[in-house]
Amino acid sequence: MARSGPDAGADTPTLRARRRLRQALREFAAVPLLVISLFLALAIGSILIDQSHAGSLKGMRHGLEHFVGQQAATNTLQAIATGLVTVTSITFSVLLLAVQQTASTLSPVVFDQFMRRRSNQAFFGFFLGLTLYAYVVLVAVQSDTPPVLGAALATLLTAGALACLLALVYSTVSQMRPENVLRQIHDRAMAGRSREAEIICRTRRTERSVHPVSASYRAKTTGYVVGIDLSRLTDALRQIPSAEIQLWVPLGHPVAFGDRIATVRDDDPEDARRLADEVRAAVLIGPEPDVGSEAGTGIAEIGNIAWTSASTAKQNPEIARRALHVLRDLVGRLIDEAPPGSGDVPLAIVYPDTDLDQALDVLYAILGAAHESQQHMTAAAVLDTYRDLLERTSGPVQRRLRSDLAEARRLAGEMPPAPILRTRRRWLREFGSTADEPTTSASRLPPRQTAKELPKH
Repeated sequence: MARSGPDAGADTPTLRARRRLRQALREFAAVPLLVISLFLALAIGSILIDQSHAGSLKGMRHGLEHFVGQQAATNTLQAIATGLVTVTSITFSVLLLAVQQTASTLSPVVFDQFMRRRSNQAFFGFFLGLTLYAYVVLVAVQSDTPPVLGAALATLLTAGALACLLALVYSTVSQMRPENVLRQIHDRAMAGRSREAEIICRTRRTERSVHPVSASYRAKTTGYVVGIDLSRLTDALRQIPSAEIQLWVPLGHPVAFGDRIATVRDDDPEDARRLADEVRAAVLIGPEPDVGSEAGTGIAEIGNIAWTSASTAKQNPEIARRALHVLRDLVGRLIDEAPPGSGDVPLAIVYPDTDLDQALDVLYAILGAAHESQQHMTAAAVLDTYRDLLERTSGPVQRRLRSDLAEARRLAGEMPPAPILRTRRRWLREFGSTADEPTTSASRLPPRQTAKELPKH
């Protein structure tokens, strides 16, 4: 996990600049800079070979002159350099317009996805690196040693760039399809959940300490919880075994100045304050949520797409139902997660695992949006999702679903008459009258017709 350091509570301009630089390198700039560096090294190598007077290298240049003439070499480099600048600027502008259009329709997260894809980064680096290669070789041209090798390599790489251009255009169009946008969010949310599982499996959900709260840590900056150094907290608790740390905000949660981040229970106030300082150093607060480290941000993005599509803001029920399908897959995976293993004794750290509750909140919000826009088909799909979840849950999760459905009866009753809703309304009425028989009430609803399931991970 990420480590913040002893000055994590201070948000100075220097720290913000460092975080932005690290974030830019991690999310986008590293791959293009690597590709550009390779092209720069290739340019230097071709210049050295073209200007070398070694006999073997002269023979190679003489052989290339049958394909690239001495007089045409410089003109070729000039044409490639200027042409690449024009084509690259126009193509990237058009592609960014397409990304912007999709982002305005779905969610601003589309921009983030487009910039984070390694293939897109490699394409950007290839075009910029090839342009830099042509200019560097052109600058180093000498009258007695024409850049024959440099022009030949530039011509071959330009042919490859044209093929990459077609691949980039098709890839961008494919990435902008709603199914791919939602699937990308889904996959990143599941990857983040897997990384967060280490914290969840090694921590508690409820407090056990009988000691009073002797110290607390409140945020000194505004941002999001992007990392928790669990190893550092483990070492600190070994020195104070009687203490218990309660974290009040999970990964990805927004915090503002003064928000309570953690409290420490212990019978010694001095030890508790020292442990609170360790928590301050172990909890990293960044300017933006790190989608790859937790699932909550991905769930919120899916909910945002589903809600805006289902409401009168967008009036796009098809995208809303696709987002609901992805959300149902996430909820099902969260419900079916294996409980933490009993081999490791959980640390004396209370960590709030709110992903499932957040996903169920989003599910109910979609029903509210469908009620607001009178989209009866979206409402029916939400009720079908509730039916499926009721059949596979028990305990607190099923009680939560029953509570939500008790509120949903009024919303469903205010929807316009529709055959697809008739059986759902009847099921809701029977569900309310037979609350102690979830299997019987759920089975009265006819099987629904949905798209194919997402592949299991």
